[in-house]
Amino acid sequence: MYATIQVFTFKAGLLARVAHDLRLTLREHEATVQARRIRASGVADSLRIDGVMTSHGLDAHTLSAKDQSTILETVQSEILQTRRFPRIEFEGLIEPRSASTFEVRGELRLRGQTRPIKTDLIRSGDRLQASFELKPSEFGIAPYKALGGAIKLDDRVRVSIAIALDGQDPKELLERADPLQLQAAAL
Repeated sequence: MYATIQVFTFKAGLLARVAHDLRLTLREHEATVQARRIRASGVADSLRIDGVMTSHGLDAHTLSAKDQSTILETVQSEILQTRRFPRIEFEGLIEPRSASTFEVRGELRLRGQTRPIKTDLIRSGDRLQASFELKPSEFGIAPYKALGGAIKLDDRVRVSIAIALDGQDPKELLERADPLQLQAAAL
């Protein structure tokens, strides 16, 4: 089975109108679900920029390849410090709340800091979806600033997760005794 993990950043500051809200995708990750327990990990430097979020949706053409490379270098070296903290990890429990809603509770380890996470996993068609916000400062990440703080990132990111069900019943998948492996969707 396959999953997609996307991260959304939000601009702030005096010159926010010239900055960009971004959507990034974590390209390398995996998870094991067994008897409602989940263990997941991702490769921190596998984040890639999909594009700029506008009022009309994703714009994949606003940023040049050079701009994307510069932003990713900043994310890897300054913000996430991926050489020092190469993995992002989550461990938790999934509890059914209804036939189509499940509560996920656990701990996220990011940049050497562990914090609790709680969100709902909701069935939408042939997918399970979750979305939650994080405050990077709670993980020891100072909000990124440029031009003396005139351009900066807000101290929040939204993480969205989508799991393809491939026609299977989510409750049966989450409660099965043998391990279920989730891999990153091929993009």
